[in-house]
Amino acid sequence: MINATLAANSLSDAIADDFVPIIAIAGGLLFAAFCIGCGTIKSISVTRSRESTKREMAAYVAEGTVQPDDAVRMLTAGSGTDAKEMIAKRAADGWISPKKADQLIQSLDKNDPARA
Repeated sequence: MINATLAANSLSDAIADDFVPIIAIAGGLLFAAFCIGCGTIKSISVTRSRESTKREMAAYVAEGTVQPDDAVRMLTAGSGTDAKEMIAKRAADGWISPKKADQLIQSLDKNDPARA
């Protein structure tokens, strides 16, 4: 009787030892899938909001409430500063030379007068 109990315990211990890595891997994959799903939902939400804003701005321009130049400035606000900050950070990290960074920033200002 004791031998049967010991055998049953060792069998259940062996099965439990096999399931721990499986449960850990399954949990990790489930967490990764959850994170990917949340990232996808966030991306969809941001894109929908951005498109909604563009449609609303187009409606304001169509009814004459906002001038087209002002609408362009409002829609591109912040875009140039993000690019300039990224270029400056890359130059500070040594990825690009300061001279090249200056040229890139100047070309951003020349190419898009709405950002100036």
